[in-house]
Amino acid sequence: MHQVTEERDYATLTWGMFLILVLTLTFTAIGPPYLSIVLLALAFAILFAYRFIYAAFYAAIFLVPFLGIMVSVPTGGLLIGQLSFGGSLDVFLVEIAMFPVLAAWAMRLIAFWVGRHDVNWRPRLPLIKEYLLLFLAHVLSIFSSAYPDRAFTLQFSLRPVLFDYLAFIALPVNLIKSKKRLIGALSVVLVACVTAALTGLVAVFFPSDPSMVLGRAHPLPIFGVSALGENHNELAEIMVYGSFLAWALAMLVKDQRWRRILLWLGAFQTLIGILTFTRTFWIVSVLQATFLALTVWRDSVKKYLSQLMMLGILLLPFAIGVLYYTTTYTAQSSDTTRLSLTEIAFDYFKDNPIFGVGAGSFIQHIGSTALFTIEYGAPLDSHGFIQKLMMETGSLGLAALLILVVAFVLFVRQGLRSVGSGRNQKILSLFIAAAGGAFVYQLFNTDYWTGKMWLPIGLCLAAFQVLGHETEEKRS
Repeated sequence: MHQVTEERDYATLTWGMFLILVLTLTFTAIGPPYLSIVLLALAFAILFAYRFIYAAFYAAIFLVPFLGIMVSVPTGGLLIGQLSFGGSLDVFLVEIAMFPVLAAWAMRLIAFWVGRHDVNWRPRLPLIKEYLLLFLAHVLSIFSSAYPDRAFTLQFSLRPVLFDYLAFIALPVNLIKSKKRLIGALSVVLVACVTAALTGLVAVFFPSDPSMVLGRAHPLPIFGVSALGENHNELAEIMVYGSFLAWALAMLVKDQRWRRILLWLGAFQTLIGILTFTRTFWIVSVLQATFLALTVWRDSVKKYLSQLMMLGILLLPFAIGVLYYTTTYTAQSSDTTRLSLTEIAFDYFKDNPIFGVGAGSFIQHIGSTALFTIEYGAPLDSHGFIQKLMMETGSLGLAALLILVVAFVLFVRQGLRSVGSGRNQKILSLFIAAAGGAFVYQLFNTDYWTGKMWLPIGLCLAAFQVLGHETEEKRS
């Protein structure tokens, strides 16, 4: 027993040192004259996060939807900064907020190992082996016959690929260890999602076209800043997981009044998602509803079948609106652009089937494709996670993603079986719907390497840890 504990302690120390190493390597790219200011601010942020780690964590995950807020950090004259970041590093505000929390977590791992030998701080790293395969596929793309920039490829592999696991999967799983913390994290995420939904509601009643009575839901600037982005897809992808997390939170709280409010907030987000008239939102929502209807909600579907049929009838006008939108020039132009991007990605894949053309180089290669730039103008990122991996990391990346998805499915399947058929299983099913919806949405969109996709997955894994442990305690 002592030997096992000691091995776990060494694992804790190793993980803490590894986190500090990753953060140190990232910030060495920042050179004078900004180095002292940045390091001073970073030191203060880390000390704050170390003392108030949950407050810092909640603040960071609140910023996940606000990808329109970016900070350009000059890298100075250091060679590594010039090679890896081209003279400046553009980062999302949420990433800046996450760095001190990760550093504080690493310091706590080391401090509690040295001072207490407390194995409760041993890191929990679900799906780490499978995710490292995905990370490795990005690193190995430096061997592509397309001769990618190796420094940039390695930088992209570290951030965002490895960073997303650390910030949005490992961190939530390790900090959310009780129902209280789970409720706290969900509450923060819900406030951010409802804020986004409210801007969409305002956009509906103040359409950009004066001839229209109602407009299309899309994110509006907040205090003059397009914090949520400008496209309706950027709002819909938040609603697609925010509503299910609201319903999960409703089942976790005990107060009946708050439960009703949370249920309505989930429905409100679904309505805003519908009003975006985003085809991807409808596709994902149907898949989410189908998953729940075929699993833990089968009895409820039978019980309320007539009400659900009435709801379906009420939604018909929206469905017709979406179908009509697909016939418009805007929709068909978007489809043509996405088809061209997919065709170009497949052509590059055929030329580089094993390693791809290099991690993070999709836009660069699209920009060098004359036919695309002549036809459509500025190069775009891949509108789909699969095309992105296929072109940049080849067969290795696609295989790694498939392994990761299968591992996640097996994990949640086993977790659902272990909690039985009670209330916890229904709650976890809502987390699965949120995580699955966030992932499927990015098969058609561009925010795959952000917290919009990975945080719902991390919260889902954390929920399995918390509620699975609660079930075990009740049985014992």
